[in-house]
Amino acid sequence: MNEERIEQFRKMAQANPDDDLAHYALGQALIDADRHAEAVNVLRHVIKLNAGYSRAYVLLGEAQEATEDADGAIATYHAGYGAAMGRGDLLPANEMKARLTAHGQTPSMDALMGIGDPMDDPDAGRDPGEGEVRCARSRRIEPKMEKAPFEDEVGAYILAHIGALSWEAWMEMSVKVINELRLDLGEPQGQQAYDDHMRDFLSLPPTLFAGREYE
Repeated sequence: MNEERIEQFRKMAQANPDDDLAHYALGQALIDADRHAEAVNVLRHVIKLNAGYSRAYVLLGEAQEATEDADGAIATYHAGYGAAMGRGDLLPANEMKARLTAHGQTPSMDALMGIGDPMDDPDAGRDPGEGEVRCARSRRIEPKMEKAPFEDEVGAYILAHIGALSWEAWMEMSVKVINELRLDLGEPQGQQAYDDHMRDFLSLPPTLFAGREYE
């Protein structure tokens, strides 16, 4: 099954050399198959295409560690932490900070250059009002969604922690994910791939999906 996924994503990446999403999916599939050396080159290309793709840094560092390139992984986590913080992607930022700590490192000041001042947030210092939520993805106060998108724990979490604007942005991105990766949402593999991309895009905790069943 892993080999089939790898070839599927490889063909998509070759057909769309400038598509960061297709290359990211290929890199993830290679890591899942323990082909880390190949994944390193693919994920470096993802970052070359999109320097702000914070999840790609996490995977690249993981692949570098698996190939015993600790120095390369540390450099990747430093750069990735800055990229993630600059976009407000707190989940991958915290993950890379933890990995740097495991290597006896702390995020360098250079990695944080260019990150906006928290005072740039027009909502700084106030709590969300009625019908609002401070979004875990954007870190801004956004209108609250009218209802949960799913009737389970994942949907309840999204309703409580993700703003309507960020959810609309995911709805637009999800069309690209489904079409470009040719996901069949009627199959467990397609459902899980969809959830993986939704989790990364919205900065949802991975443990949230631990009990989700795919049929």
